[in-house]
Amino acid sequence: MIAAVELLTEAVNILVLQVFRKDDYAVKYAVEPLLDGSGPLGDLSVRLKLIYGLGVISRHEYEDAELLMALREELNHDGSEYAFTDDEILGPLGELHCVSALPPAPLFDDSDADLLAMQKQRYQQVVRSTMVLSLTELISRISLKKAFQK
Repeated sequence: MIAAVELLTEAVNILVLQVFRKDDYAVKYAVEPLLDGSGPLGDLSVRLKLIYGLGVISRHEYEDAELLMALREELNHDGSEYAFTDDEILGPLGELHCVSALPPAPLFDDSDADLLAMQKQRYQQVVRSTMVLSLTELISRISLKKAFQK
């Protein structure tokens, strides 16, 4: 989750930079102060709002990015360890527009402990793969955008 938000941050930063003038003077005296950590655009959430407000990203992309950032923030402050199949993870991830469908939970056979462990691990891997592919697609879509082009 942390890696996904870091990649998302990089993609958003590239888009935001495309919006501004490229000459050295403008970059040094106008753009850099806006984007540094204490500047008005220093926060990823504000940068997202900017590129969404300018029509560079879609509403679904904006909402997915905001949800990912909120989930990461929640997990950072919670301190608990979660699996991809825990409700605290599956719930928010199921709300992402970029996830077409999460795999349904299978009926587990608890007559054999080894089989049960294998089934749970397999389901965890399927959910994780779904998440990785969905988030990769979202980040790729944002990364390939050009400011002021549809």
